[in-house]
Amino acid sequence: MNIDDKYITEIGQLLLRCEDMLENEWESVSIVYDVNEGHTSNSGFLYMRDGILPTCASIDGEPLLFRDKILGLREKVQDETGYGFIQLLIQMEKATGRIKIDFEFDDPNRWAIKPAKIKEMREILRPDFS
Repeated sequence: MNIDDKYITEIGQLLLRCEDMLENEWESVSIVYDVNEGHTSNSGFLYMRDGILPTCASIDGEPLLFRDKILGLREKVQDETGYGFIQLLIQMEKATGRIKIDFEFDDPNRWAIKPAKIKEMREILRPDFS
C-alpha cells in the first residue's frame, strides 16, 4: 500500500488541535477511530507523566473536520487495496512529534475500549516509539 505521507501529517496536525490535547499536559496519545457504515466514533488515552486520561479527538468549532480527514484516508486506502478499514489507530508522541498509524480491516474488537477491559486496553494502546 502506498499512502501519501501528507495524510498522516494532516491527521497529526488535526490531532494537535483537539480540545483534550490543548487543555492537558500529555506525553503521548492513542486514539482508536471506528468507521462503520453511516457511523464513526473515536476514543483513546492521553498518557501523562502522572497518569492516564481517557480522551476523544474533537476540534472545538469544527466537529466534522477530523472525521472527514479519516474518511478521506479510508477512501484512499480502499481505492488502493479494495478494502476499507474499520478501525484506525493513531499514536503520537508530543516531544518529538512522531506519529504512527495502523489499520484494522476485519476485527472490530481488536482495539475496542470497553469498560471491562479499560485497564488492559490502555496498556495495549500505549504508544511505543523506541
